[in-house]
Formats: sequence, structure tokens, C-alpha cells
Amino acid sequence: MSIRPGLAAVFGFLPALLSVAVHAEAPGRVPPPAPPLAWPPGFSRNVQGTGVPGLDGGHAFLWNQPPGFDPASTLRVDRHIPEGSGEPGHTYKALWALGSSGPHNAGYEWTITGELHNRSLASTGAQNVAVNGTIFKEPNGIGPVGPSWAGNFNCVDMTQEADPVASCIGAEIDVSAQSPTTDRNRQRVGLQISTGGVPGAHTGYGILLGNLAGSVTDRGFSFQGEGTYGIGIDTAAARFTGAPILLGSGQSIALDGNRDGRFARRLGFDGRDLVYGTGNGPVLRVSDGGQIQAASVREASPQPPKSSREACTPGDHAWDAAFEYRCVAPNRWKRAALSDW
Repeated sequence: MSIRPGLAAVFGFLPALLSVAVHAEAPGRVPPPAPPLAWPPGFSRNVQGTGVPGLDGGHAFLWNQPPGFDPASTLRVDRHIPEGSGEPGHTYKALWALGSSGPHNAGYEWTITGELHNRSLASTGAQNVAVNGTIFKEPNGIGPVGPSWAGNFNCVDMTQEADPVASCIGAEIDVSAQSPTTDRNRQRVGLQISTGGVPGAHTGYGILLGNLAGSVTDRGFSFQGEGTYGIGIDTAAARFTGAPILLGSGQSIALDGNRDGRFARRLGFDGRDLVYGTGNGPVLRVSDGGQIQAASVREASPQPPKSSREACTPGDHAWDAAFEYRCVAPNRWKRAALSDW
């Protein structure tokens, strides 16, 4: 672990300052020799019996206000892992912040907080980030490089509660405006995922949802809240080599669902036909060859031709109270009389 020189100066200067305050020289007297530097109050060589120097209770506050551009970090922790070190399945940490809360703790315990007050002009092009996690997947000259995560968040529910009344959220992203306003440029974004990196780079998935065998995820994506949404899923500005929405055989889209997941109508492909149906079974079938099966067909606007030479395409048909009309050739109608029985 390397500590910035400015921070080391603070820790080194504090004992001397305390010594001067206690042994202030009297007029005309030779000051006694200063005692050897000691650890400041609250700074201990032993933290919970580990033997590692650290802060034993109290608060640590680092303040840095560089007069100009300062490329050095205020606090930096270096941890370089040599080849062949570590144990399988064991997690090592370059920086570990551990917190806990009791059952009656009403405060918000945030173990790590990154807060940045950004006042840079948009015209500067500066990109200011409160928290950044970057991992460089680099070649090792031996074989394929292992999995890499730039950020990893876990909420492990160990309560064994059958139906929890409070959330366990892996990651929450909040974007809000502090006053009523509009966003016609669509610059307030809850989540942005940029893939590719360079032209020609291929990315397998933009968003990948996966769960373990035997587990159940009640909703893959869910839109909730008291506000409104303009469009749920927008694919208009993208280019696709395939379909924007891909369904497998036997899968369908529910058309009249509620927040409990109940619905009465669906549209999907059953492995043979495009099927629209209700809880009572299929209502409409369309085959790949264009054959249509329907419970009934009703023409709301029959629009019968005014003459046998009116424009039409073979297959068009119409009716009125007296005749049934059929287009048998381009712009060629024939009719058959209707009668009671």
C-alpha cells in the first residue's frame, strides 16, 4: 500500500504539533529535547488483533484541494498479484470497507459512497464520474484469459423469509431532476450500455439475463411506478440483421395482461401456425402458405363494384343485398345472385 506524500506529511506532522503544544518554551529557557514521534491519538498499530497498523475507531478525513491540475491520486492503494498466488475460490480485496447495522438501526448505512459535485460546462466535453470500475482484460501469453467483471453487485438474501416484505436489490440506478422540467433531448438516462468498442468488434449480448437451474425469476423486465411511459420498448432508431423481438417455438405475447401476470389473449407461434387465441383455444390461424383458419369472417365494408369492369385484383370479393361478387381476372368482376330459403 502506497500513501501519498501529502498524507504521510499529515500523520508525521501531527505528533510534532502536539509536542510543541505541550512543551512550549518559556522566555529565556532552553527548550527540552522533543520526545520521539509517537502515533497520534486514535491511531493504533493493532486493529482488532490483526497486528496491522490502522485507525482504531474515530474518523479519518482526507482533504485535498489542488491549486491547479493534479494528476496524482489523493489516496491510492496498490495491490499487484504475482503469478501462482492465491487459493481457488478465495476472494482477495485491494480495498475492503466493511459495515454492519443492527435490527433497530433507522439510519442509512452506506458502506462506500462516491459523490461528485459537477459544475463543468457542457461545452468543455469533460466526462465526470462519481464511481468508476474499469477492468482491462489483457493477454497473458499462455492461454485464454479468464472471466472479467468491471462491476459486480450482489444482494444475497440469507433471511430464509418465504415472502420478504423488504427488497433485496442487486443494483439500483436512480436518475432524477430536482425541479419540474422537460427532457426533449432525452439526456437523462437511467441506464446506458455501449458495446462494440471499435468498428468491427462483436459483442454477444447487450443485456443477458440468466438464472440457475431450478430457480425462478418472476419477471425478466417490468415497468412499474406511479408515473407514465411514452414507449415501453423502442427499436425504431436501431438497425437489425434479424428480428427486434425473437420468440421461440411455443412462446407467445400476452395482449391484455395485468400487473399480477394474468391475461386472456395471446399471439404466438405453435411450431406450425401463427396463432391468436384465448383461454378457450385458438381463434385465428395463419400458415406459412397463407392459409387462414378463423371461427368466422365478417366484412364490415363490403364495397361492391359498380360495374364488371371496375378495377380489382384476382381474389377480391364483395357483396350486397342481392349479389356476391368475385374478381376473376384483373379488372374483371363476376357475380352470383343471392336468394332466401
